Amino acid sequence: MKYVTFIFIFICFAKSQSDLDIQNIEQMPLHTKILWGENGFFRQLNFGPKTRKDELKLRVKMLQNHQKLALLSLGMLAYQSSLGYKMYEGDYSKLSSHRKFSTITWSFYMTSASLSYFAPPAQKYEKRVSSMKVHRWLSYIHFAGMMAIPFLGKNISNSNDYDKALRLHKNVATITVTSMSLSALLTILPY
Repeated sequence: MKYVTFIFIFICFAKSQSDLDIQNIEQMPLHTKILWGENGFFRQLNFGPKTRKDELKLRVKMLQNHQKLALLSLGMLAYQSSLGYKMYEGDYSKLSSHRKFSTITWSFYMTSASLSYFAPPAQKYEKRVSSMKVHRWLSYIHFAGMMAIPFLGKNISNSNDYDKALRLHKNVATITVTSMSLSALLTILPY
């Protein structure tokens, strides 16, 4: 009876371990391959969880915190946009608040982005287009926007063409908020 129990437990354990293997690894995003692939950066450093099960637990925690911080960042970015639009319409009493709050907003956004970007690989990747794939594609747009906005904001006061610099900052900020909003909306879609 001991042998039968041992064999049963071994088979169950072996099956559960194979269930944790990454399916369709060829569909894994490039940055995840570079960081977490078989010869990825984190693997070379022997950094991170020792087991695949622990990697998946870490992934879930990181992505849950990413979602929370991303929603907070989106709210802060929307507030920043409202301050920016007031200034665009001539109310410069908000300039000091806009400048100070932009650093906080940017920091929250980058922390959230890092949690998603550096998370261990998923259990399964698919070739088909899904809401999460579109979410990731939109993240490239709002990430680029968040990288550019501080420089464009500083450029406004140094520019030879104030109106052009202001419009560029406003347009990039609008695209960034829009792509981030769509990205957030996609997370609740089932597809």
